[in-house]
Amino acid sequence: MVKLNKYYGIALLALSASCASPKRSIYFYTNDKESQKTEIVESLPRPELVVDVDDIVAITVSSGDAITLTDPLGIFKDGGVPYNITAQTGGGVVRGYLVNSNGEIEFPLIGQVKIAGLTPTEIKAMMAQKLIKYVKPPIGIEVRLLNYKINMLGEVGRVGPILAPNHKINILEAITAAGDIPPTGRKDKVLIIREKNGKQEFGHINLNSKEMFTSPYYYLQKNDIVYVEPNRLKRQQNNEFLLFYLPTVMGFLSSALSIYGIIQITKNAK
Repeated sequence: MVKLNKYYGIALLALSASCASPKRSIYFYTNDKESQKTEIVESLPRPELVVDVDDIVAITVSSGDAITLTDPLGIFKDGGVPYNITAQTGGGVVRGYLVNSNGEIEFPLIGQVKIAGLTPTEIKAMMAQKLIKYVKPPIGIEVRLLNYKINMLGEVGRVGPILAPNHKINILEAITAAGDIPPTGRKDKVLIIREKNGKQEFGHINLNSKEMFTSPYYYLQKNDIVYVEPNRLKRQQNNEFLLFYLPTVMGFLSSALSIYGIIQITKNAK
């Protein structure tokens, strides 16, 4: 009976451990000595945005004076034609110019303009040169990418796309926008899937280490996919055997031990 009770106790301990869950979400593990000192970690420079095919770009034009039409800036003030990007980003209807398969947009007055492969700064300079015959200097041009998004998957508070209208977002900002990583998610091995030159690049970042600030995946890029893997506890909770069969087995084991105990007590009483 002692031997059986020993195994029963071990089984109950394992089951209770598998059902327990930590209460806190912890980042940046440090020891006491490390927490007492100031340390500066220099992150890698943030890569500059480059416009690509199928992007939607808002280009607005302003000026103090105009020379061709009664209201020549009226055709530029909304940034472009309306597009519904709800399916892409959840962002609703926006006004911009769609970059076609040739890397071009159709812009009022000046027609086809190739902007794929250029940064917003380069697009501003180019558009200013093309518009100078229609609009007197100084010409103000704003370029914004409307479908700049990061896709969040796995163990995060909210799965789905996250918009970054200012064209920059790091991994911590993305996780914050997605509602944080619950205790059931791994922070030490977050997967980043990034497309480069038609190929998929897979990288990992450890959110528990200060080395993450020097990782090429700290600053996210347009259309990156961030996947937070479930930890062992979550995988156990999702395990079919543990979820459905182990409680039944433990119930039978408990009943068997109880019956065995009653039998032993009865025998001893005789």
